[in-house]
Amino acid sequence: VTAGSDAGTLTYWTDATATTVLANENAVATSGTYYIQLDNGSCSAIQPVTVTISSAPNLVITDPSAVCSPNTVDLTAAAVTAGSDAGTLTYWTDATATTTLSNENAVTTSGTYYIQLENAGGCTVIQPVTVTVLSQITPTFNSIPNVCQNDPAPVLPTTSLNGINGAWSPAVSTATIGTTTYTFTPTAGQCASST
Repeated sequence: VTAGSDAGTLTYWTDATATTVLANENAVATSGTYYIQLDNGSCSAIQPVTVTISSAPNLVITDPSAVCSPNTVDLTAAAVTAGSDAGTLTYWTDATATTTLSNENAVTTSGTYYIQLENAGGCTVIQPVTVTVLSQITPTFNSIPNVCQNDPAPVLPTTSLNGINGAWSPAVSTATIGTTTYTFTPTAGQCASST
């Protein structure tokens, strides 16, 4: 603050007439104009200094919904930081904001990432955000025993052995001799692939 000044004794004041000493010159906590006086032993000069204390911004994080791979998570979506103060958002892989997250709008890996908000006053706050990218489950079933032509069609299970609900297509029939492939399509909203 006083770089380039002449040698002398510095004192700190709350007023321009140097009548009220600033008690906490090394930890000023309130914005305002303060005064620094330089005394070189024979002369003194007093100059104002403006102190601006900005408050930390409010950063609200809502973890995004889990997605099923190969889908990705967009941490730049407004819903992730809804309710936060205005400012500049940056995205990081670490809590100290040293490694930039390069794919913040298409995160492919589950984990904890960090969003930092900087307000117009230059103050920052950083908060964690949890991303969940689920691997697709392949539904599994017991094999169906062979059946004879025109026998009653077997009832295929609508829930796999690993808990995936869905439906089979085409409709099961024993009218034709040979092997028929049926496809199980999981009900929407499950992280599962067709088999």
